[in-house]
Amino acid sequence: MFNFDLVIIGAGSAGCIVANQIINNTNYKVLLIEAGPNDNNPIIQVPLGYGMTFYHKKMNWNFYSEIQKNLKNRKIYFPRGKVVGGSGSINAMIYARGLKSDFENWNLSKSWSWENIKATYDKIEFSINEKHQILPTNKIPVNDVSKQHHPILSNFFNAAEELDFSFNRQLKSSIENQVGHYNVNIFNGFRTSSSKVFLKPIKNNPNLKILNKTEVLKLNFENNKISSLKIKYKNKIIMVKPKIGTILSSGSIMTPYLLLKSGIGNASELKQLNIPVNLHSPQIGKNLQDHLGLDYLYKTFTPTLNSDLGTWTGRIKSVFNYLYNRKGPLSLSLNQGGGYVNWKSLDPYPNIQLYFNPLTYSVSFKNRRPLLKTDKFNGFVIGFNSCRPKSLGEVILKMEDNKYLPAIDPNYLSNEKDIHDLYSIFDFIRKFSSNPHIDDIIKSPVNIDPLKSSDDQLLNHFKLNSNSVYHPCGTCRMSNSISTGVVSDKLKVHGLDNLWIVDASIMPNITSGNINAPVMMLSHLSSNIIIEELKQKY
Repeated sequence: MFNFDLVIIGAGSAGCIVANQIINNTNYKVLLIEAGPNDNNPIIQVPLGYGMTFYHKKMNWNFYSEIQKNLKNRKIYFPRGKVVGGSGSINAMIYARGLKSDFENWNLSKSWSWENIKATYDKIEFSINEKHQILPTNKIPVNDVSKQHHPILSNFFNAAEELDFSFNRQLKSSIENQVGHYNVNIFNGFRTSSSKVFLKPIKNNPNLKILNKTEVLKLNFENNKISSLKIKYKNKIIMVKPKIGTILSSGSIMTPYLLLKSGIGNASELKQLNIPVNLHSPQIGKNLQDHLGLDYLYKTFTPTLNSDLGTWTGRIKSVFNYLYNRKGPLSLSLNQGGGYVNWKSLDPYPNIQLYFNPLTYSVSFKNRRPLLKTDKFNGFVIGFNSCRPKSLGEVILKMEDNKYLPAIDPNYLSNEKDIHDLYSIFDFIRKFSSNPHIDDIIKSPVNIDPLKSSDDQLLNHFKLNSNSVYHPCGTCRMSNSISTGVVSDKLKVHGLDNLWIVDASIMPNITSGNINAPVMMLSHLSSNIIIEELKQKY
């Protein structure tokens, strides 16, 4: 049996920061457990390599949702990181803080005030716009790479400005009614993640033990405490006994999944699955929120990144440019520009997040394995998602092949407000794409022409073609009561003395943009809250 003071389950964007803060600020012995492999694979390091991680079997959980009745009975792909660094090792690297109103909407204690949240962001960020030789530690690089972005983006920004949306070159924060270049977690042409800047500096610390390719099978309980963890390590079943407690950082899908398997959840639902109830916690797995989005593709008269990546000669040039200069398309994210706009919204905050991508691609299948394939024609993408969808889903358990698996039901478009937001978005896209700055470069729409389609036609197209933007959160939300949430604002699970949760699952409500930055922020702030409690009690 392994004995440690604290066990952290999950070495993703959250878990790496939690481990860093505990190791650097206490003398506790910590075990960090990760289900996936290390993050040293080259396709992780190359920024544009995330297209190859998208369906990767070894570093991605490759989840699918349950059938979505409001999306023409489709199952929606749910990639989640199964690797050190978590989803921060396979995402598009966009860094978006979120709006002040997003966090005020959480309605939590002073510990979670906008002032504290902003101060935490300022503490963990390292803003750069030039090449640096040394990767900072304990700070995430937030890079302005706009000088390398494709010149076609100026057409998007000019069109947006003519619609009275201001241009902000750096979109580090989700600023209302602004468009600009997305800041990214890239350093000197390489992906950065919380693993690189928070975990790597402490990995040789004698107080830290890291086990990857290790599965936590079950949490065992005694007198409202975690007594031990049953893990599978190198094909052996081992018991781990934390002296103080356990911090669960497995993400919005795997965190509730492990809790439910361990008998923590809605008692009646657990009994139906013949799982002994250790704690009735009815909100575990509920409140699932996610951004649902769609890309409109257009062929262009002007060259785009398809000229660089859609031909063998272009790809070879791009590879050599990256190898020798750490520049070119391979050194960037495809999501180069975008913005947050309020267009005929029922609310006083932005209802649309935009993406301007100077490349089109499709999903092809080779040897039954999905792959992202660059289109051979020059084209661009106008993508979008609603900022704060109101539809709520859940993560529950299902039995397949004599074992429990997570059943993911986002319940997309179940709230009428989300439909209203879509109609507003359709209207915006029509106005935007008909602007001369955009219209002059369009050769033809690829799948559907918003200008020639009715709202009902566009809605039907959306239901047939939309997909997750891969921002699931909220399944173990922070709240003051076990009847409305899972953890307190001190991150401790209601009803248990030594179990904390720190990851995207604790977010009460989704933020307006990409959620990796909010997850890193809340992980740092949560770590400090937990450490203060530990110092007082132990």
